Amino acid sequence: MGVFLCCASYTSCIPFLPVYLLRDLGVEQSDVNFWSGVTFAITFLGSTIMAPFWGAMADHVGQRRMAIRAGFGLALTYFLTGACQDVYQLLGVRTLCGVVAGFVPACMSMASSSLPEERMGWGMGLMQTAVASGSIMGPLLGGYMASWFGMRTSFYVGSVALFAATVAVMTIVKDLTVIQKGSNSALDLLKDLRSSLKNRELVFIMAMFFAVQSCVMIIQPLITMYVGELIGAMGDDAIKMSGVIFSLAGVAGIIAAPFWGKRGQHFGYMQIFALVTFAAGFVNLFQIFIADVMQFAVIQFIYGLFLAGAVPNINANLTVVTDKNTRGKAFGLVTSAQQFGGVVGPLAGGFLGGVLSTRYVLVAEGCILMVMGLYTYLTRVRK
Repeated sequence: MGVFLCCASYTSCIPFLPVYLLRDLGVEQSDVNFWSGVTFAITFLGSTIMAPFWGAMADHVGQRRMAIRAGFGLALTYFLTGACQDVYQLLGVRTLCGVVAGFVPACMSMASSSLPEERMGWGMGLMQTAVASGSIMGPLLGGYMASWFGMRTSFYVGSVALFAATVAVMTIVKDLTVIQKGSNSALDLLKDLRSSLKNRELVFIMAMFFAVQSCVMIIQPLITMYVGELIGAMGDDAIKMSGVIFSLAGVAGIIAAPFWGKRGQHFGYMQIFALVTFAAGFVNLFQIFIADVMQFAVIQFIYGLFLAGAVPNINANLTVVTDKNTRGKAFGLVTSAQQFGGVVGPLAGGFLGGVLSTRYVLVAEGCILMVMGLYTYLTRVRK
């Protein structure tokens, strides 16, 4: 439930940042793609830097405390985002958001520590379903709230939802992770992190997290404006339709994530990861042929059905190649890699969106995913 509320809060607000910049903060239409990319990326940059530290701290103080810290911190930043008056204030708040983030990874780590190994694929698929469910409700609620009450209301509602999720963790969840006793100084944490990076399989998983997140985020700053282009007007209809399209990814996740998680458990996590990334990339190549917003929505949904299998399988494989006692550091490191993808993706999307049609950016994303799937097959499956 906490993961669901956190993801719903995020997707009810953040995908619509271009609209917030345009309507509420006075950014010029010609500059929206640039500032969208920067405001997306700055949060992920802060999280990239801090995620390994918070993950290593979790092994010393417990994942539950880290989830509570992140939840209350994010609730505050969402409230402050709704109060911003210009783009520079927004950049400052989004930076703080990245520094305090880490609610979902902490919950993932707690879940992985409580599940038996034979149920890990199913459990990670279920957690991904919670992510996907939040990703359905968030854009739908956010799109209509933005249309009816303004974007600021979406941020305030998201803040309240995050606060409620954190209170639920405080009152219901027990910390099941193995807490390491001893010093938690910065030097010790850095030493632990360097030691973890000697695990070659962990480094490979980090690279895959980075690549998947880059592909997901490269298009996020562009979708709302692209839907407006396909509809022919950048008004309330475009915002609502964007919310529906963002939600389709969540629907696809609910349908497909548990299925792909179970397939990974039976056939091998890397085998399924290679399959779903290659297939998702191939489907995205058809973006070149779309002529209207409905065709775009259908392709996005089919693409989501395959890509929904990527994260649960690499999450489950992470539990295979790491020890339970150091899983906080492992999740922190992969979160850092994932968040760095969140830096590169929006910046690349904002840049490419300024020089190329969005459909060609989508095709480029598909090619990257196909290369990832092929590389995984050749180096991890066939080998």
